Amino acid sequence: MSPATNMRNLLQTISMLTAMTALLAMIGFVLAGWDGLIITATFTFMFLVFGRSMSKTWMLKGIGAMKLPVDQAPVLHKILEELSRRAGLSRVPELYLLDADMMLGFSTGGGENDAAIVLTGPLVQGLSAREIAAVLAHEVSHIASGDLAVLGMADLVTRMTRTLSFVGVILFIFNIPMAASGGSHLPWGALALLLMAPLMSFLIQMALSRAREFEADLGALNISGEPEALARALEKLEYQQKGLLRYMFMPHQPGTEPSLLRSHPVTTERVRRILAHGAPIQPLPDELVGEHHGYPRDWPAPLGMPVRWLLRWWR
Repeated sequence: MSPATNMRNLLQTISMLTAMTALLAMIGFVLAGWDGLIITATFTFMFLVFGRSMSKTWMLKGIGAMKLPVDQAPVLHKILEELSRRAGLSRVPELYLLDADMMLGFSTGGGENDAAIVLTGPLVQGLSAREIAAVLAHEVSHIASGDLAVLGMADLVTRMTRTLSFVGVILFIFNIPMAASGGSHLPWGALALLLMAPLMSFLIQMALSRAREFEADLGALNISGEPEALARALEKLEYQQKGLLRYMFMPHQPGTEPSLLRSHPVTTERVRRILAHGAPIQPLPDELVGEHHGYPRDWPAPLGMPVRWLLRWWR
């Protein structure tokens, strides 16, 4: 990725986070003046510094994700180690497996030093070895580019904005009778800000997430060298999430999910960019991602078994 592109991405990220933080600061100021602004900034800083690693642990326990030992999936761990080496990570992310109904892969944690990647059973069952490696490369790219911290901060600011706005609206409603009886003027502009700030913060967060997803796709190609595998994996995820009939007859049903509300870009646009980018690096060797390492096509049952049996074909 060129220095100009890196600088553009950095400026875009900084501008979006600055806008979200400014909205949060304005809410604090509306509620309690300069004291409210200082208190809001202090609590935000404390959550960012001390809350990220704890939230990762609680989240993994809450969803029931199980840590995948090396001896249960040595090939997956070797793939992840090679991708982490290519990305220049100082620490290989932990690998977790989740019993779920959907094909999902995501990363969590406060940053590179405590990152974890979670894969669901249907994803491992439904993708080939090269496709799983491409998904892992996408998540490793998120970690290497610092997206866990950036997107975690954006999510925290949005949640705090929503909470403080709700408190402000409640206080405003309670003040209406007193203002009416005393004839004082109500700050309708402040109410408008309290009502609109959560939506504005959410929309900025979604725009930031989509931008980082595009960059993670390109970053994955720079460490995996498998554009076709990543494109196939994204299409399979889209196919599985929509369902067979909907995918066949309504592949792009209008009006169901406005683009502004999506955390991920439209899959067709992602695939177009991926295939246009090409492969700037040699793909992973066959001893890691050869088809004989994949999950068997004729697996007879969905994931509903102990985790230790799920990845026996990856030994």
